[in-house]
Amino acid sequence: MKLPAQFSLRELLCVVLFAGLGLAALRTGGMLASVMVFLAYLLFSALGIVVVVGRGPLQAFAIGFVIPVVVYGTAVYAMGSNELDPYAGQLPTTKWLLPVQKAMVQRTWIDMNTGQAVPDYDPTTDPTGGNAGGGGFGGGRRMGLLESPDRPTFMALAHLLLALLFGYAGAKFAVVLYRRRQPVAT
Repeated sequence: MKLPAQFSLRELLCVVLFAGLGLAALRTGGMLASVMVFLAYLLFSALGIVVVVGRGPLQAFAIGFVIPVVVYGTAVYAMGSNELDPYAGQLPTTKWLLPVQKAMVQRTWIDMNTGQAVPDYDPTTDPTGGNAGGGGFGGGRRMGLLESPDRPTFMALAHLLLALLFGYAGAKFAVVLYRRRQPVAT
């Protein structure tokens, strides 16, 4: 029995590579996130060229990839900067990313008066609420939350990875449709 969607070893290795890089970039941000964005740009550009000049199943794959990526990217862009905050976003995918963001982002509380990290700080048990006095003579400490990577970076990268996932699913679906359309050799 022939499977409707076929996977080569090279294709599976590329998917695992992109997924691994993507998850590592979500965790650390910084240079790795920039590399991931650049690789996604190269992939999208290359498949955009294949859409125009390619033929056969490769063109079907490229078209199936580009359309979902453009549709999802347009939806995220149209919703505005709220989609870069998992607490304020309206798209279902943004809401789904909230538990992922909570689990993956490293949070550090900083005493804004001294600039030092405060280990094991819990704002719910702080009698001053973490914002009393404003420093100086009042003696209260102002606390600030430092997230690594920051929310906009994390969410932009997460939406990019979702766009790539939707694109890959669309590409595989397009190839299945293309192969079904071809006449059966007897």
